[in-house]
Amino acid sequence: MKTKVIGRMIIILIILILILGGVFAYLYFATDLLKSNQQLFFQYLGQLTASEDGFVESNLNAYFEKKRTSKYEDSGKFYADINMSNLDADMLATVNDFNIEYSGQIDNAARKNEQDISINYSSDVNFPIKYKYANETVGLQTDYVSSKYIGIENKNLKEFAEKLGITDTESIPDSIDLYAQSENENVFNFTEQEKEQIINTYRTIVEEKLANKEFGKTEENGVTNYSVEITNQEAKELIVQCLETLKNDTVILPKIEEALAETLEIANQSSTEEITVQDVIQEYIDELNAVEMQDGASTITVSQTNKKLTGIILQIEENEFKITKTNEQGIVTYTIEMNIKDADSEDTARVFMSASYQGLEQLASVNETYQFGIIGTADGQEQKVVYNWNCTDTFKDDIQIEDFGEDEIQTLNAYDSEQIATLMMSIGERIQQVNTMQMEQIGFTQYGNPMLYAFPLTSIGLLTYSQTNNEEIVTNQNEGTNTTENDTNVNDDSNLSSDEMMNQLQQTSNDLTNATIEQYVGENRGSVIRDLLLYVSTTNASQTDENRKINVSGDIQMSGNDTEVPSDIDTSATYNVELNYDENENVNEIIITKR
Repeated sequence: MKTKVIGRMIIILIILILILGGVFAYLYFATDLLKSNQQLFFQYLGQLTASEDGFVESNLNAYFEKKRTSKYEDSGKFYADINMSNLDADMLATVNDFNIEYSGQIDNAARKNEQDISINYSSDVNFPIKYKYANETVGLQTDYVSSKYIGIENKNLKEFAEKLGITDTESIPDSIDLYAQSENENVFNFTEQEKEQIINTYRTIVEEKLANKEFGKTEENGVTNYSVEITNQEAKELIVQCLETLKNDTVILPKIEEALAETLEIANQSSTEEITVQDVIQEYIDELNAVEMQDGASTITVSQTNKKLTGIILQIEENEFKITKTNEQGIVTYTIEMNIKDADSEDTARVFMSASYQGLEQLASVNETYQFGIIGTADGQEQKVVYNWNCTDTFKDDIQIEDFGEDEIQTLNAYDSEQIATLMMSIGERIQQVNTMQMEQIGFTQYGNPMLYAFPLTSIGLLTYSQTNNEEIVTNQNEGTNTTENDTNVNDDSNLSSDEMMNQLQQTSNDLTNATIEQYVGENRGSVIRDLLLYVSTTNASQTDENRKINVSGDIQMSGNDTEVPSDIDTSATYNVELNYDENENVNEIIITKR
């Protein structure tokens, strides 16, 4: 009897041990109750690069892959939100009203893309552009310049660059594969075994360095933070040790060498000694070792919500660097930001970039929202420059993008250097005329164009382009255009003579003038009539053929040589506009009658 009881007790104890063992195993592996703060710090830090259930959502990668291989409609809007204390309030209002909208369709598998783009200066003043890439040709078209696309064939680009006056064409390819994946896109793809080797190698270094550190834990609003403090000297030593290991890393180093192969080849062409990736790493190590670290410490924090990594924060004195992720109501948002404070002036700056995605679960229609900006203070005054891009991609199987028609595009590759220069000058002058008219309409004539303030880099680009073209034009005038037989016979079927080229340019100009003026036919307010006559005066001023200048008759009169708009326009009245045409069907008279 006693033996049976003991036997039963042993069985019960074994069962209890198995049950308790299972419970403790669950508590350790499935929960965080029995893990130290240090273990949890590294556990969640490890999710940053995990391919499954990691920081980057797997369906986000699936979305980008689907965009690369599928057909879809797209639409979006770019705009700026700027507040600078040194800029006029009325000017800022116009700048913040400026935006760029687009809509179109993309078929990456067929290597085709077409977009309708509208540069909007106000609710009723805009500059429309069509973009199209088809049959390996890229083209742009606007009714303000021509009814045809102006394009470049994606071939013989080296030769085309020479026509533009570029002498160093060695690095320019004959064609650019716009749809190819980046050569380095897959360089840093690692196998699971390689990932494990990398993690074990560098995690060991970090864990040894932080072994005796005290890891803290805080909780706030459902977010759990694990943090550790490390001195500046310890941070330096940790980085140096990782770099020393990297020099002989059999997994990562070959990947870096492959990614930097072209850069190193160029560097070695001008160097007396061969430069290797290991040399570059050693140079970093030497520079770090030469730096005398100041007293101070940094805090590294890893944040998690519902056992998912949601943030990594590096705090260096009063400066902060953060990478965060949220997933709320189906909207996944990633943010990278730096919060900086100047110790002397106490001015602050928040530099950030965020990306949000909605609709990743079904991958039928995905909304993307991107922000990049700087918000802070300068001399105690609030300053803000924030750029926004909202877009929607909707996948559809029935998208069809037609090739360019034979009479739909003027391809610049077919022209010689002089013809290209003439065409570009003509287009530039026309766009300048339209810009003058539109800036007058929105009351922005003294500032140039809102785009230059919304996107400051565009002003640098325009200035550089203008200076370069002016220099090339002067050079061509002084030295003559060095055209060769190849320059004038790129394509025997489509090459045009200079006279034919000028005829096309003239017809393009005529088409633009007609299309613009015909928009005003019928009844218009006096203020609109003033805009029409402003356009006519600028068009007449650029017209060298006296027979092509447009006269205005009726209740308002203006000759083809008048440079100012008549002052007797009643802006509160209504006028009727009629047109007369010459034998070539070009507008030569505008008849304005007061109603």
